[in-house]
Amino acid sequence: MHYWRFLPVLAVAAVILLAGLKPEPVPQAFDQQDKLHHLLGFAALAFSMRLAFPALRVLWVVVLCLAAAILIEVGQGYQPHRLASVADMVANTLGVAVGCVCSEAGHRLYDCWARRGRPVAAVDEVINRSV
Repeated sequence: MHYWRFLPVLAVAAVILLAGLKPEPVPQAFDQQDKLHHLLGFAALAFSMRLAFPALRVLWVVVLCLAAAILIEVGQGYQPHRLASVADMVANTLGVAVGCVCSEAGHRLYDCWARRGRPVAAVDEVINRSV
């Protein structure tokens, strides 16, 4: 088994944890910019999890991502300069949904190209050799 496909998940999770649990919030260029960070971060986490664990059901990806989001929000509640926020959890949840939808769309697009006989065969060969 090749462990390189897990690196994006670990990298995204590390960035989310470091940004979410550091004592000072990330500086904002515009109002509510942190909601965009939450949405994009959890979209990237869900998307990379779907790629790293293709056999894992979408429900489990959603549960694991939202569990991480809840734990980070709870952890922020214990920081002196941070606050746990329902709005942040909504952004996290939307991000997980966006990541799952994008990964599903990518899988369907890939399958569509593969059925049409496009030059996906070379990619299939690389993927089959690595798995």
